[in-house]
Amino acid sequence: MRVPTASVAVAADPPRILDAALLNEAQRQFDICNACRYCEGLCAVFPALERRSIFTEGDVLYLANLCHDCRSCYDVCPYATPHEFAVDVPPLMSRIREQTYQSYARPRALGSVLLGPTRGRAWLATLVVAVTVVLGLLILGWDRLVAPPADEEAFYEVIPFLVMTIPASVLSGLALLFIGAGMVAFWRDTTGGRPDLGSVREALSAAFSLRNMHGGGPGCTYPDETPAKSRLVMHSLVFNGFLATFVATILAAIWQEFLGRMPPYPLLSAPVIIGTVGGVATIAGCIGLVSLRAGSRKELETAGTRRLDMDFIVLLVLINGTGLALLALRSTTAMGLLLLVHLALVAAFFVSLPYGKFVHATYRTSALVQDSLENRTGD
Repeated sequence: MRVPTASVAVAADPPRILDAALLNEAQRQFDICNACRYCEGLCAVFPALERRSIFTEGDVLYLANLCHDCRSCYDVCPYATPHEFAVDVPPLMSRIREQTYQSYARPRALGSVLLGPTRGRAWLATLVVAVTVVLGLLILGWDRLVAPPADEEAFYEVIPFLVMTIPASVLSGLALLFIGAGMVAFWRDTTGGRPDLGSVREALSAAFSLRNMHGGGPGCTYPDETPAKSRLVMHSLVFNGFLATFVATILAAIWQEFLGRMPPYPLLSAPVIIGTVGGVATIAGCIGLVSLRAGSRKELETAGTRRLDMDFIVLLVLINGTGLALLALRSTTAMGLLLLVHLALVAAFFVSLPYGKFVHATYRTSALVQDSLENRTGD
């Protein structure tokens, strides 16, 4: 039996983002999926795939980032390896997403360096932490960092408010600018549509509910071929825990700027309770994801995506762990050093944000908006 090849009309289009061999392989596998249509009830990818008769590079990028790496399609596919057609969608999508992150990183020259096999983003994050801690020790002095904390405004007695906020504002602003530029370029290359309020609302609903991680109902076949909701639960813990810590930060800013109440706040205050719940949930979810990954099938992912995931997980655990430690020890002489290390890790998070796993949320949300547009217009 002859193994199907990619559509000639599409293969003639020179690729701009993907390697030619990867694009041709994606077109070949998608052609087979389009003829089979056995997986159309598993997630949003296959109905979106069926709306197309040929697959441009933009279509391939869109479909790969619409994929939530559930892997259920692999276990129900009659043409997956060892079949000669070798329709192995999960690792294919993983390779495409990896090239997406590199190609749409801004500034673009940093994409291959920080998202390549040298693990540049991890070294960059480590360098930022080291430089921040060393500068803090030199400028603030050891005695100030280990002095007994004051009763009020203890954090700002150690590190002044402007020293905290100005670098954080600059770094977060640049990170959001670079991420936004990459998302705009991705949207331009993957769709000709224009988002509206309805499509954005539907996309956010799909993103927050993680509906495409249900594997058509029983759950993803992750880490093994048995359907389960474990990945959905762990991902939800990280996702909602991250949101909770963000909300706690916003509440703390409101308390300070509008109510005139300076940190640190009481243990039973809203910012502390919400931040603590968020930190614990994030750490628990990260540990759960690492545990699941340890038992997952390595042939269904790339080494690059594994490194990307682990770098992000480690940084999240360190940030939330030092935050919780700071809460527990804020009335001791360890507070100053913990605060410096925690802020250094936050700085590393902002610097590496456009080049880490976090960017998948922007491209996936963009793909979900496009999927909603297509569903509502019938295109």
